[in-house]
Amino acid sequence: METALQQELTTLRVNILKMLHMASEAVHKATQAVFDNNADLARQVIDDDRHINALECLIDSESLRILALHQPVAKDLRFIVGCMRMIVNIERLGDEGANIAERVLILHERQRMEINPALRQLSEMALDLVRKTITSFMELDAELAKEIFDRNIDAMNLNVRIFKDTTDYMIRESRTVERAVQYSFIAHSLKRICDQSANIAESIIFIKEGENYKHKCGK
Repeated sequence: METALQQELTTLRVNILKMLHMASEAVHKATQAVFDNNADLARQVIDDDRHINALECLIDSESLRILALHQPVAKDLRFIVGCMRMIVNIERLGDEGANIAERVLILHERQRMEINPALRQLSEMALDLVRKTITSFMELDAELAKEIFDRNIDAMNLNVRIFKDTTDYMIRESRTVERAVQYSFIAHSLKRICDQSANIAESIIFIKEGENYKHKCGK
């Protein structure tokens, strides 16, 4: 029979997964809005971000209550601390989805321009890392979390490539500068999504193995 603490931890786990799925959906819809030039979908992402923020506040409050009420130790304490670290990064995933959506609204009012194929590649990478982050947390799979952490260097390289391509394009076609800048911001947000996935993965490694995995990306 589960103790009261175990029941609380199960609820915490469920809420973290719910928040992860909400953030993942925000990223998915935001990137879809980019490539479909869909302003309505972008507005939905922006509007739904408040639900992610509200869930973050709830999880934070409940985590503090569990710590105060049950005074957990060992792996239970590690799990709660890891989750409290994680929700900050999950909330930022949602923020980046909203940031991308805001760029879509600006681009929607302009004539469409060709999108750098590398942006789609970075988008697919970001979505894949978010999906793997959910799986890693569900299974507390530290090895998968380390893979997410290591792949973040690839996202950085793609982001640099997109920035260079966009800069070169702006030099050639000065009239398209504003739109090109918006796509640069979108690429930056996609890179930040990969960053947040790596940060969440770091917390999963901490929960599972008790290891501080900071600053190991690319090593």
